Amino acid sequence: MDNVIQLGNTQRGFTRMDNSIMDALMAIDLPARELKVALFVAKTTINFQAGPARITAAAVSKATHIHPDVASKAISRLLKRRVIFREGGARGDIGLCDPKEWVFVEGPNQTNRADSDQSDKVVSIASQTKTDDSLLYSKKEPLVTVPTEQITAPQGGDVTPAEKTTGVSFNGEDFEVSSDLITKWATAYAPVDVETEITRAAAWAAGAKAKKDYRRFLVNWLAKAHRKSANGVSEAGVPVDQIIDLYHRVCPNLAAVTVKTDKALRSMIVERWNESEVHQSGKGFWLPFFEKANNRSQVFYRGQNVVPRLEALVSRAVFREISEAQQ
Repeated sequence: MDNVIQLGNTQRGFTRMDNSIMDALMAIDLPARELKVALFVAKTTINFQAGPARITAAAVSKATHIHPDVASKAISRLLKRRVIFREGGARGDIGLCDPKEWVFVEGPNQTNRADSDQSDKVVSIASQTKTDDSLLYSKKEPLVTVPTEQITAPQGGDVTPAEKTTGVSFNGEDFEVSSDLITKWATAYAPVDVETEITRAAAWAAGAKAKKDYRRFLVNWLAKAHRKSANGVSEAGVPVDQIIDLYHRVCPNLAAVTVKTDKALRSMIVERWNESEVHQSGKGFWLPFFEKANNRSQVFYRGQNVVPRLEALVSRAVFREISEAQQ
């Protein structure tokens, strides 16, 4: 048949991909935009044998024809699902995780919300542009057909930087905050659990009048939480030091706690202890929790995948994920 392309015809170019990754991409439940970003990362890092690479939202946008802001949001979601990883901070190199670490299916509420987020974003992007072409190309530079051999070449060259944003968006239910802002706020407002407070702020904002500047709203919210925690959290009845010692015994290969008096760390342990009577069963809960944590090579903390350490393990989101996971 005329439409059958033989793989041996290398002049057309072809993508090399491990079968296990292809199977995983077909099996994972991802919105279309996140799947496109995952494919772009796979092609850039695996097909070109480049390994983890500096991948910007603008480069993803140019290759996939989605807005840079949407590309950035998709990257954050893929990091959280452990489909991709980032070395270092928010500007670090990105690579594809082993499919064994992927979170293939999220809970029903999360998946539905993710899909609705994408639908809302399509509307907002359309309102920003008069034509589809203006999304990625200047009207002075018409859309051109690129030869196949150039398409299959490694990505690189100059790209147009993404438009500067506030780093904070609100879809009516949840906040999306850039990882560098979360890291900055966590340092500035310690010992406040920034991610927990952002979740609480979102619950409040969902039922309140829309704000013009949600970044300022979150800063004010965190400052208020910081003032409340100025005197620290009461450790009465909470075996904080014993929990830290148990962590060291069960997880000898993870980062040790060098400053046991760290107020931020101790307050998070107290919060986790007081959340449920189950958490107050001493080694009956904390021993299996640390055993499961010891099997993790990375956790999603403050907007990025990091090597597990006690501060990350007792943060609300990571703590719940590990404690609810099967052994």
